[in-house]
Amino acid sequence: MPHSDPDSLDHVAGRVEVLHDHFKDSKQKMVGVSGPNPFGDIKHPDNRPGEHPSEHAVTALHGFKDRMHGQFDAAAELMKSTGGALRDAARALRETDAAAKDSITVKDGSLDL
Repeated sequence: MPHSDPDSLDHVAGRVEVLHDHFKDSKQKMVGVSGPNPFGDIKHPDNRPGEHPSEHAVTALHGFKDRMHGQFDAAAELMKSTGGALRDAARALRETDAAAKDSITVKDGSLDL
C-alpha cells in the first residue's frame, strides 16, 4: 500500500478549502427579485400589466433563493470540514513518521557486539 505524503494532503486540503470560498461567493450571486425585470413587464394574476411581478412570483422566487442559499451553505461547510479532516490526516501521518524514526529497530545485526 503506498504511503501518503502529508505535504500532498495539506495541498489537497488547501484546494478543498478554496471550494468553501467559491460556494460562499456563488451564494452571494444568487438573488431573489431585485431591480427591473430583464424580460419586461410581468402581468399580475388579474391580467393587469404591472412593473413588478405578482406576490406569488416573488414568494416563489424568494423561497427558491432561500433553499438554494441553504444548499450553498451546506456545501461550503462540507468543504471546510473535509479540508480540516485532510489536515488532521496529514498531521497524523507526520506524527507517525516522527514516531517511527525514533523507534527504528536494526535487524541486520550491524549493532551486535
